[in-house]
Amino acid sequence: MRKLLGLFCLGGLLISCGGDSGSSPEPLESSSSQIEPLEESSSSLMLSSSSEMSSSAESSSSAPYVEKHLAWNYLNPALSYGEVTDERDGHVYKYIEVDGYIRFMAENLNYADSLANPNLLGRSGCPNNDRDSCSKYGRLYTWAAAMNVDPKYNDEEFTGKTGMPMNLEYQGLCPDGWFLYADKWVWAEFVWKIQAVEYCAQEGWRLEGCTNALGFTALPGGYYEDGEFKEVGENFYYWSVQGGGKDVGGRGSLYAKEGNYGISFSRNIDFTVKKTVGAAVRCYQTIPQDPCADPDNPYCSSSSGADAENP
Repeated sequence: MRKLLGLFCLGGLLISCGGDSGSSPEPLESSSSQIEPLEESSSSLMLSSSSEMSSSAESSSSAPYVEKHLAWNYLNPALSYGEVTDERDGHVYKYIEVDGYIRFMAENLNYADSLANPNLLGRSGCPNNDRDSCSKYGRLYTWAAAMNVDPKYNDEEFTGKTGMPMNLEYQGLCPDGWFLYADKWVWAEFVWKIQAVEYCAQEGWRLEGCTNALGFTALPGGYYEDGEFKEVGENFYYWSVQGGGKDVGGRGSLYAKEGNYGISFSRNIDFTVKKTVGAAVRCYQTIPQDPCADPDNPYCSSSSGADAENP
């Protein structure tokens, strides 16, 4: 864990470690906080002529959809989960805390207020156009929507804006205080360093074998491309911070497969995926640490000794 903390603080040499007001995008103004879910009978999620996702708008007089939290049915009952409320829409998410250093949401983001956030308009939707799928798998977003930037960046290179680091702590569409998945090296060091079966929900996959020992509870919401929902119920795909090329982005995955030696679960990150594809968003949060709580920290020993000699 000390190695993980070092990684985050190493990133802090380039950006602030722990996050501040400069690490979050500026809020978008809006005169409405209405949520914009898909209609029950709608099959409107499709690629438009501009190759972007679209969804039907909710009437200003209709009531917001009450979430069922179907994702919670797949949590590891042997673990203890915390809860955090997204103040933008009141949605409650479960999260798992790991060794006092980091928290991961145990479900994918399901934020849909395109009236408050125009970056979302027509660029997110529920797997298979089923509202309950949003409650189970979270929503699928284009790359620009996940990053919470102008939709033009689905077709243009994006290198960040002032005060918006493209490294360990990038808020994107996540709630305040939470961040999109960081670059693959951080996850290789910490999140993905144990077996993939420890991250996926014990149920809900086409193939058996998941243990969800970490409590991460990945569910196979699949992805959206070329007018089709693909691999729903089979594999988990999410957008990564890095990989903002001209028209391709970085997409991570956790997938199950059958081979000569039985069923296996693997993870991958692909930096050649079209940004107009729909994939999930998962958020994490680092927990501020007291560096002097580590008795081996040489930068604290001298001052502590001085305090001891001069009470």
